[in-house]
Amino acid sequence: MRSYIFTDRERRIVQRFLGDRTKMTDRDLSKIRSRLKLFDRLKNDVFLYLEFYDALLLSSAESAAAVST
Repeated sequence: MRSYIFTDRERRIVQRFLGDRTKMTDRDLSKIRSRLKLFDRLKNDVFLYLEFYDALLLSSAESAAAVST
C-alpha cells in the first residue's frame, strides 16, 4: 500500500484550492482533477480505507472500554 495519494507539490495545490486561494481554472489544479477522473477505483479505495480506519478506531475504543470496566 502506498503511503500517499498526492505529491508534496500537489498537496500544496489542493490545499490552496480548498483554502479558496486557487481558482478552478488553475493549470496545475486541472492536471490533478483530470487524473482524479481517471482513477475511479482510487476514490472507492479512499472511502474503503476511511471506513476501515474508523472501524479500527471504534474497535480499539470499545476494547479499551471493556478492559477498564
